[in-house]
Amino acid sequence: MPACKRALAVLGVSLLMGALAACGSSDDDGAPGADAGGPSTAADGPGAEFRDRNLLVTAVCSAGANGGWLVSVDGWDPKTWQHESRAEFPVPVSVLATEQQADASPKVRSGLVALCTSDPRGPLSRSTRDGEGDAASVRLARSLFDRNFTKMAVVIRDGSGASHVGYVDRSGTLADLTATDTGFGSTPREQRAVLSPDGADVWFSYRAGGAWKVGSRSTGGGDHSLTQRSTGDVPDLPLFLVGDPVHALIAYNVVVSPDGKRYSGWAPADNNQDDVFAVPAGTAALTDATPKVADNGCAGAVGWLDDSTLLCPVSLDENLAAVAVDGPQRNEQQPILPDTNRSNIGMVISPDGAQVVFLSAAGTEREYWIAATRPGATPRKVERTGALSALSDTAVFVEWC
Repeated sequence: MPACKRALAVLGVSLLMGALAACGSSDDDGAPGADAGGPSTAADGPGAEFRDRNLLVTAVCSAGANGGWLVSVDGWDPKTWQHESRAEFPVPVSVLATEQQADASPKVRSGLVALCTSDPRGPLSRSTRDGEGDAASVRLARSLFDRNFTKMAVVIRDGSGASHVGYVDRSGTLADLTATDTGFGSTPREQRAVLSPDGADVWFSYRAGGAWKVGSRSTGGGDHSLTQRSTGDVPDLPLFLVGDPVHALIAYNVVVSPDGKRYSGWAPADNNQDDVFAVPAGTAALTDATPKVADNGCAGAVGWLDDSTLLCPVSLDENLAAVAVDGPQRNEQQPILPDTNRSNIGMVISPDGAQVVFLSAAGTEREYWIAATRPGATPRKVERTGALSALSDTAVFVEWC
């Protein structure tokens, strides 16, 4: 059974897996947590498959064996919080997974850093990103995996200064795709690895001839030689996959509308201000010359509530608001949470746009909440009981379908 088919966006220093098709629906006002005290595990325990409807998915990075890491991905029923699915990815120490590794000379970028670098502020802290916002880091973490969470894209580096791309499977087997390309050339500098939704290719940015380009390598048997995916040079910005068939979009904080026609994002010349643009037909980079197709009015969009409304952080991340990008009410902010001094990070939105899961921090306390996306909603805490009691506050909700 394939996993979620909804839009799979990426954040941070990596890629985005574009809009495929909406799935599922959700109930009103935080209902997915109403039964949190009920059954918490499936009868036979969590399975290996991630169904494509009515599933919330979390990802956690923790200490692994021999100095490496362990990335655990879990699927939860959004009403009962039954533990439906589980996949684990043992990560060798040679894989780039922390900020310290990323900043060693030469600097190398990987979406796994946002998931595995710890910080007192919790997951997705500002110290673990390269120009991305909190919600964008959620999409970055999701883009590391294929649809059914069978592989995870990684960047590998060694003492020679080379950086390779590859993937880790659930058994912990590391496939270094770059190392199998034995053609004569310069020391590889490949980064920002992300998987195509079908898991057939790892896409990435690479350095060649003094400039950055976009390429891919097949994950299948046989030839893993580099396939160039850009017709020219691209800026050293996050790389996202959009569309069907997929192609690369180079920009910050990319999130594609449900109909797959527009995206919200920004480039450095935009002074960290998101705008709305048409999804290009092929691999392209967002520049200050790219024409806008609508106004945004926020920075760091969490996602789209529908084809013309974004959910955005406001008031220094202390609230979330629905922002229309079309018509006379565009840019009007409608906060959905009560006015508090808590710091709130929106993570994933239900397929019908009616609810959002967010992380809320007050001092050292960090908890997960669900709220309706209309103004005046009453948030409902995700009670970590039963199987959820093992979910740490470093978990990232990466998908809701």
